[in-house]
Amino acid sequence: MNKSEILEKSRSEYGVVDEREKQMGYRAASVGMWVTFALVMIYGQIKIFVFGESANDIMAIAFLGAAATFFARYRYARERAALAGGIVFSFVALIWFATFILRFYGVVV
Repeated sequence: MNKSEILEKSRSEYGVVDEREKQMGYRAASVGMWVTFALVMIYGQIKIFVFGESANDIMAIAFLGAAATFFARYRYARERAALAGGIVFSFVALIWFATFILRFYGVVV
């Protein structure tokens, strides 16, 4: 198989998008997720310390988003570190969600 045949086969399998463009898309999505996570964390801390309000709901959503990212990475790359990250972030999200529910019903002040 020569170079042109390999390129033609690759184009027929993947379309016009090459591997470099895919990787750039994955990196952009990852950076976007982490920036969003950081902004939500900052907003949550401001809500807690400046306004004295609970931010458990926001924190739970942020950690669930991060967990979903780690689980997706594990799904596609089979990296054990990504699986561990997904489990840890899910556990923390469940803790935030549980405290949100307990505060909602007046159990935790």
